[in-house]
Amino acid sequence: MDDKKTWWQKVPLAREKSGIIVGVIAFVMIAFLAWKALSTSDDRSSLALQGQEEKIRDMEDRVARLQKELEESSKQIASLQGRSDDTPRTRQSRQRREYNSRREETRSAEPTPSQEPSFYETARSTSVFEEPSDSSRKLATIPRGSKVRVVGSTGDWLEVRSKQGRPPGFIRRDDAVLSR
Repeated sequence: MDDKKTWWQKVPLAREKSGIIVGVIAFVMIAFLAWKALSTSDDRSSLALQGQEEKIRDMEDRVARLQKELEESSKQIASLQGRSDDTPRTRQSRQRREYNSRREETRSAEPTPSQEPSFYETARSTSVFEEPSDSSRKLATIPRGSKVRVVGSTGDWLEVRSKQGRPPGFIRRDDAVLSR
């Protein structure tokens, strides 16, 4: 009967040792798997932190740009407030001087009256009116830099004709300069 026993059955200590060895191996495997799971979690949190840091940097850049814009706007407001501190009388005299100087420039650039049409270039976007009056009906708007054919003038108004067959109209003399 003794011959049929295997070697671990023959040695009672070997059976106890094999149980301990299996337990130690199981413990080591569980510890390894737990370590692996924790290290993977650390990698994910590291990537999340990097993403958050990048978002923070982007926001800091935006804040810096907005601060710059705020400073520029504050400077513009301060300059406008400086102008608004002028008394109405001072403001009117300044506007009158500017108007008169522009008027003299355009008049000095005008040719002597003749029957031939002359060509002007608009100094700014300007409206074309049906009559030589701001209160008359607005016919169109001419963009800045457009060449217009002037066939006559009335006071501070220039009479323009369209090459496309549109009805004649009037623009302000200050809005156009003689084209060369």
